[in-house]
Amino acid sequence: MRTVRIKAPAKINLHLETGALREDGFHPIISLFQAVSLFDTLEFSLTSRAGEITIDGAFDCPPQSNLIYKAVDLFRRKCGDSRGICVRVDKRIPSQAGLGGGSSDAAAALKALVLLLETDPGEDALMEMAAALGSDVPFFMKSPAAAVTGRGEILEDMGMPLTLEGLIVKGEGDGISTAAAYRAVDEAMALGKLNQGLLSKEDMMQSYRSLPPSQWPFYNSFMETFRNHIKPIEFIYKLLYDSGAVFSGLSGSGSALFGIFTEQGLLQNAETALKQQFPFVERFYFLNGNPEAVVI
Repeated sequence: MRTVRIKAPAKINLHLETGALREDGFHPIISLFQAVSLFDTLEFSLTSRAGEITIDGAFDCPPQSNLIYKAVDLFRRKCGDSRGICVRVDKRIPSQAGLGGGSSDAAAALKALVLLLETDPGEDALMEMAAALGSDVPFFMKSPAAAVTGRGEILEDMGMPLTLEGLIVKGEGDGISTAAAYRAVDEAMALGKLNQGLLSKEDMMQSYRSLPPSQWPFYNSFMETFRNHIKPIEFIYKLLYDSGAVFSGLSGSGSALFGIFTEQGLLQNAETALKQQFPFVERFYFLNGNPEAVVI
């Protein structure tokens, strides 16, 4: 039986500013996305039952709400293919963490289906499908490092990513839903408690390319909103710096934080110490390319 395997990487937001809610229901962003070496692994196989989509993995939502399901359904409809598909997922990217796991899985599904179904609708059509599935999905279709604007669909390749390593840390308890996070940011902006427009896209890109991480002027609107209200976020943020990180931040709307280290000894010591305190601590490096699907 033909099976296609693909790895779906997580991303971190080195910088993320969100603007006020637009009339179309989306928030404009200026962000710097970086894919990192934390992966879900997906395997796609054909089944004998036309029309079916089955997903085997550790998910806490109904199958029809899963972005993998939606990606498979959309791809088949666009390409006029009704063959049954089974997806097995080794889920390692935590949900509601701001790491883009669901979006990355959706992009991986689109790539894998091209190979599994031996049908290539073309790059433009694939990118249209990605944008229809979610704001972050287009990023995972292309460069591992990109300046991201609009609602997340406008990408500018950052070129060869930096060679950096670090730790992702997520505390106890549930994550932060994206909808709830944006509501909190909207309230903070309405009360004048959130600064905006402090860093242009051009300055963000130039800082990434020319400054060491210890001098990055990057920030996260959600971090500024949550840091005084969700105590574990502020605690982990400071602890990463105390452990030797040269830059620390919240990824996406949280709840995972990351720290970038430039000294191997400090990185190793921090990993050992933090694993004794938190349920999820993952070492990562910046990817220099996005994984491709392979037939196994």
